[in-house]
Amino acid sequence: MSVNANTSGKPEGRPPVSVKGVNDGLLFLLDEECEHEVLTAYLRELLFENPSQLLSGPDVKVSVDYGNRNLTAQENLELLQLFLQKDNFCMREWSSNTVARRALFANRNRPERQNIHKGTIRAGQQVYYDGDVVVIGDVNPGGEIIATGDIYVFGRLRGIAHAGARGDTSAIIAAAEFAPLQLRIAGTVTRVPKVDGRVMNTFMEFAYLRDDGMAVDKMHYLFAIRGEKKAKRKRG
Repeated sequence: MSVNANTSGKPEGRPPVSVKGVNDGLLFLLDEECEHEVLTAYLRELLFENPSQLLSGPDVKVSVDYGNRNLTAQENLELLQLFLQKDNFCMREWSSNTVARRALFANRNRPERQNIHKGTIRAGQQVYYDGDVVVIGDVNPGGEIIATGDIYVFGRLRGIAHAGARGDTSAIIAAAEFAPLQLRIAGTVTRVPKVDGRVMNTFMEFAYLRDDGMAVDKMHYLFAIRGEKKAKRKRG
């Protein structure tokens, strides 16, 4: 199952906005080809019509990259104002070639394909995506999200998450509120440890694989850790 916008004026099958977790914030990549009206409508829905904890909760640093999109002064202002209306957004970059984007792709070793799932994944649901997936909502206990790439949950991850489902050991699982029942990356499975009989509940963390198994760390270490793994592969 895949949730993608299918609106006239944009390439079919690809959302006009991709959202990436970078360092301790978010990177919004704007589609370079879709019509301005389609892009602004999608952004309004994404930013204001989805009760995501990350998009409306604690302060978050934001970079926006519009690539080769040829913006008029009016279009630039309209888009920027949408982001500035979010009280918890701290704008870090706004350009056609952000540092955040360069860092992101410098640390990737596989093709990019991102899906956006809007809404809660409830108990009994199993949702599968080919590529990366951003969940704008929660994954409830008994719900399961599976992706061949990375998983980013902009809400509460309290169910099961399986990233790198086709064997990608570089995949990660990240969430705004991190309290999963079970995590799986490629073929490695783990249950999150309990504290005083309760499942660990932390914020802005991600799970990844290292030589001795699966580890969990804060989001702002993401690219440092991926950079170390990339350098190690080159040395090997």
